Amino acid sequence: MGLRFRKSIKLGNGAKLNINKKSVGLSVGGKGARYTVNSSGRRTKSVGIPGTGLSYVSTSGGRKSSSRSSHGRKTSGTSKGGCLLAIIIFCAISVIVYGIAHLFGYRRPTKVEWTNDNYSIALNDYNRDYSHIIYLRITGETDAEDVDPKDIKIEISNSDVCQLEYDDSGAYVTYDVKPLKDGFADVTATYDGVTSDPITITVDMGEKVTTTTTTTTTTAEPETTTEAPPVTTTAQDPAETIVYITASGDKYHNKSCRYYDDTCTPMTLQDAQNAGYKPCRVCGG
Repeated sequence: MGLRFRKSIKLGNGAKLNINKKSVGLSVGGKGARYTVNSSGRRTKSVGIPGTGLSYVSTSGGRKSSSRSSHGRKTSGTSKGGCLLAIIIFCAISVIVYGIAHLFGYRRPTKVEWTNDNYSIALNDYNRDYSHIIYLRITGETDAEDVDPKDIKIEISNSDVCQLEYDDSGAYVTYDVKPLKDGFADVTATYDGVTSDPITITVDMGEKVTTTTTTTTTTAEPETTTEAPPVTTTAQDPAETIVYITASGDKYHNKSCRYYDDTCTPMTLQDAQNAGYKPCRVCGG
């Protein structure tokens, strides 16, 4: 068994420096698309759909196992050697810059942001089983695929409206929204000490039909109770009946009224009516 060596160093913005015993390579991109070139001249392009297992890989260049005769013409390795030298110089500079930056404690600033600022869920008989998904983008020193969901703190302003369940999709951090009842809630995510702007989730459960039927039955009841109080004033003699006037207002009251107190002014019902006062709706005056 031969000795093998491989080292991968992240350079930031999706770039990685790959070192093994036979070559040095540089790759850029993410899970969905990546381009790689190494010191042997081999170039690899890969495109895929995260989570599906589908991908396409194209490779070109590299060392040949056999060589063709040049029929007397002299071949030169200048082009290949120049490409190799350029890659080595670029990789060396990248490693030096990367090392110096981390030596002095430099870190790419972490950004945490939702891919949109609002999300609406309107449920009906046709989409109650439909998945409702929101995406969280995390950039900085740690790539999204390396983020541990336990390190992300989700806060919901109204947890009775909805709940979130984590689902990793690669390029983004994905959450399934579980609607619970009508209303709205602001949701924020905190990672590495950085908190995102809120995304407002609005939920409409589509169950308003039952609430309208209950309100119509309660409006008819008060009509039977409002006819009784005015009967008490018909048998009174305005010139002899004493009523009471409060310091403010345009109504007169009797002693059993809840608005009566020791500060009220007594006067006859006739005088109160002549002064423009009207009977109280509570006691009838």
